[in-house]
Amino acid sequence: MTEKGAIFSQNVKQIAFDDEHLKKMRARYDFFMCVAEDCADHYANIELEKSRAFNIRNKAFKYYDKYLVDFETNVIQNGGIVRWARDAEEAKYMIYDILNAEKSKNVVKTKSILSEEIGLMPFLEMKKVNIKETDTGDFICYQYNERPSDPNHSAAHKTKDEIAEIYSEKFGVSDNLNAKQLMTVTRKVLNDKYLNADTAITGADFFVADTGDIIISEDEGNVLKSMANANVNIVLVGIDKLIPSIDDISVLLPLSSLYEVTKIKAKSFYTILSKPGHDNSGNQKLYIVLVDNNRSTMLEKELQRRIMTCIECGGCHNVCPIFNTIGGHVYDNAFPGPVGAIQSIADGYENAAHLATLCASCHQCEQYCPMNIKISDLILRNRIEIVKENALLLGEKRFFNFMMKRVENRKDMDKTKDFLNRLEFKQLIKKTWGVHRELPVFAEKSFSEIWRSINDNEG
Repeated sequence: MTEKGAIFSQNVKQIAFDDEHLKKMRARYDFFMCVAEDCADHYANIELEKSRAFNIRNKAFKYYDKYLVDFETNVIQNGGIVRWARDAEEAKYMIYDILNAEKSKNVVKTKSILSEEIGLMPFLEMKKVNIKETDTGDFICYQYNERPSDPNHSAAHKTKDEIAEIYSEKFGVSDNLNAKQLMTVTRKVLNDKYLNADTAITGADFFVADTGDIIISEDEGNVLKSMANANVNIVLVGIDKLIPSIDDISVLLPLSSLYEVTKIKAKSFYTILSKPGHDNSGNQKLYIVLVDNNRSTMLEKELQRRIMTCIECGGCHNVCPIFNTIGGHVYDNAFPGPVGAIQSIADGYENAAHLATLCASCHQCEQYCPMNIKISDLILRNRIEIVKENALLLGEKRFFNFMMKRVENRKDMDKTKDFLNRLEFKQLIKKTWGVHRELPVFAEKSFSEIWRSINDNEG
């Protein structure tokens, strides 16, 4: 096991038996199931819409080289600037260089899973950049010096009382405010940040090849406020968010908002960013930073590449029994849950080994995926590749090879049960099996032995 895997295992042991944590996660799961109950009723034929969405995303992958060039050409024609980053380090320094070149003094950041992936906020703070988070969920996590626990609802692991307590400590307000009052405090704290910001860093849902447009959705309006007041807008987006045509958003955006809490199942605000805006002092500047960070590696994989069609609706991890036991903070990537477990294979087999086991093969995630991604099959594929390539799993490989040889014929299989029931074998695998689970006890007689005994007696 790698150091990463060992730390992960220790963290899981601590959180999986935390009753308070499990209570929160259960409430979160129940809430999601209520929200998701009638989602399919908003479509005359949701399966047809899922197929259309997958075909759109798959087409983008098929012609990626052409579409990326088309996008860059259209952005430049629209007056924007495109930067290409191969990995997280390059992306961070690229943004830092832009901030320096533009002499940015007050920077605001909006919701961006990619920024969490590359560790942008800690990096810029280390570089003494005056940057403030404006997404409410991320803002709450920032008060605790925590990263988001859920890619869609960052502070879902915090109760209202916990948030009221930290707000009282940080902002000097009452510690018994209700949810509406807490939102009012958040807006007051952030309002000056919007007005004084000279640079905004945002994420994006999609970017469009044939027009050079950036598609951004939100619930709070903080993205619009940030971009409207800033002279410089920096859009940080992964290359996997590419779609061929502006017409495709009519299919993809409703599906990505399928599990919204609103009755219309849609975000509150949609922005199509086509070109730099204009303000009193002249033209605003628009930078688009396209980040690879192992995405091209993932796209080379014939099967696992399908996970790149994910539109981040949040359905899979909301119903995942593993995620709903250990939570999002235990995962060591920005996109926890089944999607992150699959994507981790792009970081190398050793880094993905501990995440590849996080699937109970219940297939609930597939029932709620609007892109019809066979998530359990892709995790299984990761496991197969890891077992073939990863020397860290040599012990497991030897054990299962032994078991397979034992069950190749009836005589060996009948002998195996005695070995499996012996104390030394149980001690051997106890650590792997888990100290909180009882080892199975194999029957003294096999079915064939019982069958022969019955027939012999009758004869």
